[in-house]
Amino acid sequence: MTTANSSDTPNLIQPKKEKTFPVMEIFGPTIQGEGLVAGTQTHFIRFGLCDYKCTKCDSMHAVDPLSVKQHAEYLTIDEIIARVSKLPEVPWITLSGGNPAIHRLDFLVVELGRLGYKVAVETQGTLAPSWLHLVDVLTVSPKSPGMGETFEPDKFTNFLDLFHKHQGLNIKIPVFNQIDLDFAAEVYELAQGWVANRDIFYLSLGNPWPPGSENEPIADEDLVQQLLMEYKSMFEDIKTTPRLKHFRFLPQLHVLVWGNARGK
Repeated sequence: MTTANSSDTPNLIQPKKEKTFPVMEIFGPTIQGEGLVAGTQTHFIRFGLCDYKCTKCDSMHAVDPLSVKQHAEYLTIDEIIARVSKLPEVPWITLSGGNPAIHRLDFLVVELGRLGYKVAVETQGTLAPSWLHLVDVLTVSPKSPGMGETFEPDKFTNFLDLFHKHQGLNIKIPVFNQIDLDFAAEVYELAQGWVANRDIFYLSLGNPWPPGSENEPIADEDLVQQLLMEYKSMFEDIKTTPRLKHFRFLPQLHVLVWGNARGK
């Protein structure tokens, strides 16, 4: 399993065997829809709880504390591994949320590695537990204004200070409009003090109609058509913005295929 320098790797202390984690869903195979390994086959382990509450979150069921309390299964690492082992074999496991960085998942990552999986994590970079050094792909996704949260540059730069040497680091920014594109350019400039590789920056077309939103299209076909139109329109803005020339601009592939369906 790919890791950062050994000096950055955390010292593991075995947690109590009965320690449990709020798991909202475990599913796969599916495709990774965004970022560095978009298009690869993966299973998802979605954990509950988050330190943010983005208004455009597409996984609010894993963020809202009441929903987590009502619907999470509290599973041990052994129980999570047992669930994953029943799924078809794929190369990747994606740890998602909520914000998976809230939880101590070092031994889960190690056990998944022993089973032959590569592990990807996505987090907004507000929390920086040392176990993130153990994963193969580390996606940090600072939230643009369109997501409905406030960017915290100090926490983001602290995250980069700790993980800029990680071989799988990539920076993915959801974008909905021109304000978000300006934000992405500012994040790019902010990150230059830590990140020399220009190939790790991604723009991800945001979904203005996430599950549960009041103006969510009735049919997934309508959602897909709307998003394709949004993608085309936004690329016209991106290609005329020199500060964004190093970003890769991707749609959310899973939304284009399955719409807002959960567990896909």
